[in-house]
Amino acid sequence: MADPRRAPDKPPLMLAQQVERLRERGMDIADGDRASHYLGHLNYYRLRGYWMHFELPDGNGGHSFRAGTRFDDVIHLYDFDRRLRLELNDAIERIEVSLRTRWAYVLAHLADGGPIAHRNAALFNDHHAALLASVERIYADRNELFLARYLVRGEEPPVWALCETLSLGELSKWLRSIRAHPVRQQVADPYDLHETPFCSFVEHLAYVRNLCAHHGRTWNRPLLVGTLALPKRPAALRAQLQWSEPARLRIYNTLAMLAWIMRRVSPGSEWSRRIRALIEERPDLWGEMGFPAHWQNFELWTVDPAREETE
Repeated sequence: MADPRRAPDKPPLMLAQQVERLRERGMDIADGDRASHYLGHLNYYRLRGYWMHFELPDGNGGHSFRAGTRFDDVIHLYDFDRRLRLELNDAIERIEVSLRTRWAYVLAHLADGGPIAHRNAALFNDHHAALLASVERIYADRNELFLARYLVRGEEPPVWALCETLSLGELSKWLRSIRAHPVRQQVADPYDLHETPFCSFVEHLAYVRNLCAHHGRTWNRPLLVGTLALPKRPAALRAQLQWSEPARLRIYNTLAMLAWIMRRVSPGSEWSRRIRALIEERPDLWGEMGFPAHWQNFELWTVDPAREETE
């Protein structure tokens, strides 16, 4: 069947033509060769997601730039977002490894758990069969030697080995599928959160991680997919979050939740300090990122008490 969509009425532009197009719209480009280099490696439409911040829509489909907008301004914003994604990835990696460990530990030590607790349908809801099917696909691939050593002996790999093969998205589904609220709470306890918002945050992190993995613009994106259910307690955390729209859907709440959990997973980490230093570079972006007024005074972004004790 033929694709009914027609090609857009836009011919491809050479790099020099792309540079001239930006100049025609009012962007200050001092070095055309340098701009062509970036456009040739970063893509016009990737950078467009950043120079939209500098546009002045005229209501007729035109998009001229604010007076004084430089190509370097766009590149600096792109680099800021790139560094933000690197910091997000760093925290998410540590939390993912911690969660894998905690999820497997809790299941293995349940009275009706044990080494292959993930096989016990009574522990899980109706999604259990689909989750097991994904496990069988992992086993069929036999890409991990630590799983293959069990499988070649005809043994089921224990849950504490299986957990190391699960993606954050898969782990989120396994966590949500646990039938008993008290068991999910056992998983969430080390992070000092109620299990309901904690499960929501893990699901949210899977989305944010995928966004970072595909190098998507993060700094001002409304995080509508994997929307985070904010925790109402503990009160100390609630007071440091943004609850009003549209700030609630911006990256600040994600960073605040990461800072809260990182203090529990890696209390000696410099992550919160690095995030604070990075964000302080761009006070002009705080509003679009959802940062509240006087956020630097919040306990999440001040000295970590656990680190103070070790210094």
